[in-house]
Amino acid sequence: NGVRYFGVFLLTAGSNANVPTALAYQANNIRGQWTRAFSSALFVGFAGMGGISGGTIFRSQDAPKYVPGVSAAIACNILIIVFVLGLSGYFARANRQAERGQRILEGSKKFRYTL
Repeated sequence: NGVRYFGVFLLTAGSNANVPTALAYQANNIRGQWTRAFSSALFVGFAGMGGISGGTIFRSQDAPKYVPGVSAAIACNILIIVFVLGLSGYFARANRQAERGQRILEGSKKFRYTL
């Protein structure tokens, strides 16, 4: 039981650590106070919808393995990884174009995306 408890601790720490990281990634790459505030609120709203859907995905009749719930959680995490990789590639390309003077990012010549 001690090993399982430690595994649950690691799982919870890993799944909760992504929220401040994602909020910082989002906030650092948006220019403008109101746009950043709206994006953060939208992010928190979608996180709330994820919490609501979690209550319907992890059903008691699927105990003890909860295959549909775990599968949905894994699929969502894979989707997040794909989005982060895609956005990081896009941001890196945009930063290179801005360094060469081919592009102005977020309406400012000095702005660069944070990777």
